[in-house]
Amino acid sequence: MKLRLADLLACPACGEAPLRLAIDKVTRSHVWSAHVEPGEDADRMVGEVETGSLSCPGCGAVYPIVGGIPRMLPPGASPGPGTGHRLTTFDVAAPEYEANFRDLLSPVPLDAFTGRLVLDAGCGFGRHMHFALRAGAEVVGLDSSEEAVTAAARNLRDSVRAHVVQGDVQHPPFRKEAFDIVYTFGVLHHVEAPAAAFKALDALVAPGGRLSVWVYGPRQGFTRVANGALRGATAAMDDEQLYRFSVALARVLRVVSHTPHRLLGQVPLVGTVVTHLPVHDHSRWPFEIVVADVYDRLRVPVTAYFRGEDLERWFAEAGYADIQVTRRVRNTESFRGTGVRR
Repeated sequence: MKLRLADLLACPACGEAPLRLAIDKVTRSHVWSAHVEPGEDADRMVGEVETGSLSCPGCGAVYPIVGGIPRMLPPGASPGPGTGHRLTTFDVAAPEYEANFRDLLSPVPLDAFTGRLVLDAGCGFGRHMHFALRAGAEVVGLDSSEEAVTAAARNLRDSVRAHVVQGDVQHPPFRKEAFDIVYTFGVLHHVEAPAAAFKALDALVAPGGRLSVWVYGPRQGFTRVANGALRGATAAMDDEQLYRFSVALARVLRVVSHTPHRLLGQVPLVGTVVTHLPVHDHSRWPFEIVVADVYDRLRVPVTAYFRGEDLERWFAEAGYADIQVTRRVRNTESFRGTGVRR
């Protein structure tokens, strides 16, 4: 944990800030001086607290720092489930990753991140954080899964402006109005109270800042039946069984969806048909990424599906300006929403 991060944290149980920092072990990373802005305290940006704790002077809760990551789940809360991406790294030069981030972020351009303080709520193994960092932001990644934050910290360990926290998006451990941009992609449809989670994230956005979300839309017909059947069949599987099942399903997708899409996606008329094949937009991703994504989709239950009108209402009720909700069709319907906080 970089010392700078302590300025942003608050108790997830009672909201108290600042927290008391106790340090057991500090390391110092070597970075080029160009990574630290003139007038910035290099020690606060580069010094890493490996072990220690953060304690709340209000309610007395204590949150350990383990492996350089503040563990800030609310007292009594359980960590999120494991992830198939526990060992995943990603090729930052591969265009598919950046294209995916731009697509989920649309219509917000990447240059909106330059010089901004950003929260990635539900950061997974850090693939979206990388591109926000590359666009010039300082980025905090939040995830409830121990395996996810460990992977994100490993993948972003060379970035002086990356921070990772284990915590709950429904009770985020940050000061109110701390961030210029908050985005959460593929998370709200997995939490128990999505509307409450939206409000919790809204509270973290500074006036004039932006909130962006992406959620699943309603499933219809065969897609709805297939999703229900797969989740029903895998609900009781242990991690090893689910991994083997995910490998098998990924192989099927390679044959019946990914290969036809790669070969025929640009063919007139036929290309329109193959864009409706399941998970076709994974066709250019490495096989191990497909396996991990299948695993994560089946491991984490979906609690709700949303319409575009739902997002519009949430943003409007929270008082946002410049609200834009767009329909995203990638195999099945989903929606992106963004707005500027007044």
